[in-house]
Amino acid sequence: MSITIITPSKTEVSVRKPEAQMDVSCVDPQMKLMAGTYYSESEAWYEEPLDRGVRLILVQSGGLRCRVPGQPECLIEGPMLCTIANAGEFTTAQAYDPSRPLRYTMLHLSDDDRDDRLGWLPDALRPQPGGDPRFISCPATKAVQALASQIATCQMEGPIRDFYLGGKALELAALSVQILSGENASRKEESITSAEVDRIHAARGLLVNALQDPPTLDQLALSVGMNRRKLTAGFRKVFGASVFCYLQEYRLREAHRMLCNEEASVSTVAHLVGYSPAHFATAFRKRYGVSPRDIR
Repeated sequence: MSITIITPSKTEVSVRKPEAQMDVSCVDPQMKLMAGTYYSESEAWYEEPLDRGVRLILVQSGGLRCRVPGQPECLIEGPMLCTIANAGEFTTAQAYDPSRPLRYTMLHLSDDDRDDRLGWLPDALRPQPGGDPRFISCPATKAVQALASQIATCQMEGPIRDFYLGGKALELAALSVQILSGENASRKEESITSAEVDRIHAARGLLVNALQDPPTLDQLALSVGMNRRKLTAGFRKVFGASVFCYLQEYRLREAHRMLCNEEASVSTVAHLVGYSPAHFATAFRKRYGVSPRDIR
């Protein structure tokens, strides 16, 4: 078993193309293990393609903002463990905090043979063809942080180094999925079943199909056969945000898309996504930094 080891330089500074500063030793096309530090000079956003498969990211220190399709913008502060599972053609965008270097360890597993290699994923992380990527995050445990330290400080060379880091990569994958799936003893009470994941996705469907008059939280819970507390906790775990925050982000993304691609007026777009014109302008400017009319 072999892997790709990618370690970025710690002396160069850039946010536009952080991957360009990585020293790459390619050993295996199906598994990539990356560890190092990003240094940024600005808070500018940059966009990159999201590879198919599963990406496990341990942010050990520092912070960034991240935009994943189908998810509200999220703030990631180390130490935090994040996982993105993707089965489609998508891009993500990141903006780094220039006041703090970002130390990270990342493992990417391709989906070339998803059934064999990725079948162990919990239901909440199994992407569906044609669906948005799945995203889950949680605080990183000390065990995961210790494993990342062992990866970063490996002193071995040659094939022995590949064997050592290959084992650590698999250990990181197993430990991360255990934590994120709720199988850890300390998190067992937070786990959700595959049937509940399906109900949570059904709840999301009801929300996005009724932007002008969305159901209340109680109505939504009743419609999908869950109690309010379970739906709230499960929605945050599956989509990384509360029901209200997810709805607000989805409305604004749809509004941005319509303003860019359609001929509808600003007031019409506001109505279609469930805002009054005055509240829409305020929310849109706060989210995108420009007014809806500037987009038009």
